[in-house]
Amino acid sequence: MHRKPLAALAVSVTALALAGFALAHSWSPASVQPVSAAFTATVTHMKSRTCTGADGTYTLTKGMYTGTATSADPRVNGALKLSAQTLYNPATNLGTVDGTFSVKTAHGHTRGAFSAVDTSGSLSGFARGEARGARAHLVANFSGNLDPAGSFDAQLGSGSSDDTAVFVSGRCGKHVGPSGPSGPSGPSGPSGPSGASGPSGTTGATGEHHKHHKHHGHHGHQHGHGHAHQH
Repeated sequence: MHRKPLAALAVSVTALALAGFALAHSWSPASVQPVSAAFTATVTHMKSRTCTGADGTYTLTKGMYTGTATSADPRVNGALKLSAQTLYNPATNLGTVDGTFSVKTAHGHTRGAFSAVDTSGSLSGFARGEARGARAHLVANFSGNLDPAGSFDAQLGSGSSDDTAVFVSGRCGKHVGPSGPSGPSGPSGPSGPSGASGPSGTTGATGEHHKHHKHHGHHGHQHGHGHAHQH
């Protein structure tokens, strides 16, 4: 059976993890809190088979594991169930592990998935999950040791390498929409009081035309009066 080279598988695991991380952060969280946990579990059911790849013989296993998740954070502290599928080349001591986990906490369940590179039984990878009762997303580096037929011990946010895990929850602020149209103008206010009238100007002197017209009218009156008397 033809299998992809492990280098290609490792690149695929990283790409999927980063794609999932981008999708999980398309919203803005209000809280990012560090967390660490230790997973200790033993196998309860396992089956395996082999196949021949381009670079050797691989062992494929599927296993179920139960145990305990131990953490100071109650969102990832409690009874643990794990499932894991491995692809491992004992000649090159390289392989991959993919699986899911569920932690029964005091407030619900924290469930997630992980992908890791297996180097001689030492795991290094990435995990994502959700604390259902706490409404928080788990984003974590994942490391540990796996014996498919025996035990599964792993750490979130701790271990021999510089691993980090965080819980992301809430929303950061409120979305501000575009401004609405301006409202109608309000009524005009009352007019202010009128100002006081200024003083009247002085009367000008009587012009010559006015005196002449007055004088002419006086003579006309006398002439008319005399004519009526003679008649």
